[in-house]
Amino acid sequence: MKFSETKYGLTLPEILGMLWRSFFIQSVWNFKSMVSVGFCFVLSPIGQKICKNKEEYVAFLKRHLGFFNAHPYFASYAMGAIARLEQQMHNQDTETIERFKNALISPLGAIGDRCCWAVLRPAALIFGLVGLAYYESLDLKSLHLLLTFVLYNIPHIHIRLKGIIDGYQSGFDIYKKLKIENFEKLLNFFKIIGIIGLGMLIAWNLREALTRHWLMLLLFGITFTVSLWLKMKRRMFYTPVLISLVLAIVCGVL
Repeated sequence: MKFSETKYGLTLPEILGMLWRSFFIQSVWNFKSMVSVGFCFVLSPIGQKICKNKEEYVAFLKRHLGFFNAHPYFASYAMGAIARLEQQMHNQDTETIERFKNALISPLGAIGDRCCWAVLRPAALIFGLVGLAYYESLDLKSLHLLLTFVLYNIPHIHIRLKGIIDGYQSGFDIYKKLKIENFEKLLNFFKIIGIIGLGMLIAWNLREALTRHWLMLLLFGITFTVSLWLKMKRRMFYTPVLISLVLAIVCGVL
């Protein structure tokens, strides 16, 4: 990923610094301003760079401590874009910057939830459960969980870093990057993983139910039916998984 500097520019250490700080965007989450404290924390080095005195810096911090909310990963697109606009328009048109930042709240939340919470996280969870189910060795289970961690965090960190760079390069045009079509390849890859993993989990549970006890077969049938209904009718994912885990624990105790 190449980075084209504007007349102001960001150095590689500054980009990596923003990336590192972005991991703490939810650390002071609150109902009044949501993730604004974390967002301001990410941008504070930019403020130190462009502000000429303490008064300007304090005003910069106050502006970015106002209400802001976004998906924690995709908020990086706003970080990069606002960093560029602050460098170009600092103390000239701060109201435009604030309106633009507020306009990004809805698209960043929507696309982030659709990509990460609805696809990436469930697929990674299923992938991890497959390893726990099929591997007998503790070493292999641990290795598979490590692979699951890597599988999830490669796109996660990529989104954070790419968001900062694309946002800084695009400025006001960052909305062109915030289209679900731009993430289709990534989503399709994780959907395939999720579908294959779900099939493997169903096969494993059915095998266990058939070989152990009729009660397990009954619980499997109930769990599968309820989970399928919740998924198809209510568009739920975590509730069916929770039901499956609870019934598995109950069956194990019995």
